[in-house]
Amino acid sequence: MRRKANEDTMTAMTAHRTSADFWDKISAKFAKRPISDMAAYEEKLTRLGSLLSKTDNVLEIGCGTGSTALRLAPGVSHITGTDHSRGMIEIAKSKLGTDAPANITFHQAEADSDVTGQPFDAVCAFSLLHLVPDIPAVLDRVRKQLKPGGLFITKTGCLKDKTIVLRGLVAVLTAVGYAPPISVLSREDLVRQIKGAGFDVESVEYFGKDRMSPFIVARRTRD
Repeated sequence: MRRKANEDTMTAMTAHRTSADFWDKISAKFAKRPISDMAAYEEKLTRLGSLLSKTDNVLEIGCGTGSTALRLAPGVSHITGTDHSRGMIEIAKSKLGTDAPANITFHQAEADSDVTGQPFDAVCAFSLLHLVPDIPAVLDRVRKQLKPGGLFITKTGCLKDKTIVLRGLVAVLTAVGYAPPISVLSREDLVRQIKGAGFDVESVEYFGKDRMSPFIVARRTRD
């Protein structure tokens, strides 16, 4: 049993290193890539604006190059963005010029790390959970860093809800290094894991034509 646990740990660590290396390598290209559905992105930001307030202390894990955190900053008290890719965080920090909001900080950190500034009123994770090697560990850390009753807001790719052809294509791209390691989840899988981590799921919705990435609003249950 111990040997199996050690093997699982080593597999997760290897996947995490591979993922960080992948994002470091493509960070510059990623920063230049246009948003595929701008209307859906703006709809997501509007929804976030209805959930967050000027007094909120917010954490965004997996913030990438910081674009969303920068958009959210004017509507909250403070926002901290973290990402395990050094390349992504370097680009995010380069955006903190004189015209950038003063209430935002970026740090390189793993998704399941303790972050300075907790407890948070809200934790956001966009296009992230399907990329981490241990979803329960991340959800557990998110809950511990939230205030009782605080919000966890995520938009996560659920590849299991798409065709087997697409899933096969993604597997091939991952195998040849053109995509990072990905967990194949369904919406039901994701909701079940979030509930199991100690959250009440308040809403599940979609923006634009995408039906693979549900936007989920969950609230930390009170101890």
